Amino acid sequence: MPAAQVSVRRRARGRLSRAGILAAALELVDQDGVGSLTMRRLAGRLDADPMSLYQHFQSKEALLDGLVGTLWSEVEVMDGDWQVVLPSLANGIRRLAHVHPQAFRLVFGRGMLPLPALGPLDRALTALERAGLAREAAAEMVRTLLAYAGGWATLELSCDCGVDPGASQVEQVVAITRALPAETPTHLLEVARLMACCDMDKQFELGLRLILDGLAPRLVDVRGR
Repeated sequence: MPAAQVSVRRRARGRLSRAGILAAALELVDQDGVGSLTMRRLAGRLDADPMSLYQHFQSKEALLDGLVGTLWSEVEVMDGDWQVVLPSLANGIRRLAHVHPQAFRLVFGRGMLPLPALGPLDRALTALERAGLAREAAAEMVRTLLAYAGGWATLELSCDCGVDPGASQVEQVVAITRALPAETPTHLLEVARLMACCDMDKQFELGLRLILDGLAPRLVDVRGR
């Protein structure tokens, strides 16, 4: 290797930082998926020696755990009461899935809650406690919200029925018919159309509203005791 290239690599290794490595790793995952991330390929992207990455991350698994924190750091939660904080948290998680569709499965798939996740979750817990819920009851509510937002986002990323909710009913039925076995009964074609053709934004907001509306009476009951 020419001396000039060796010099560049040495300078690159000197500039490596944990944050810079994570940023490059996230770019790589966004581009080609989690399966494409290797320490060697990441080092090539950073123009660094692969072994230099291990000064910041003991293993690829540690790097993936670090990416979970990087992703959570992009979830912004607004200040306010529970009616502001909870929708903000849910929408922040869904937005994260849209921004990083390839990396999103890491958020709930690593079995961990990194430090950047605990701040937003603590804000949600605190908002519910201020509204009157005991801390454990508040935690139950936040877990429900996380399951809904994360599950819905995952569904959006994996669901591609090829049916345009803005198309006419006839066009929707034609599209559904192409995707189903020929022997499907007519009334089940209509069931399939109703399930597959929806405005995902409106459907998400409906589910979120049902959760929040279900919480409101519990808070009233708590205050009335």
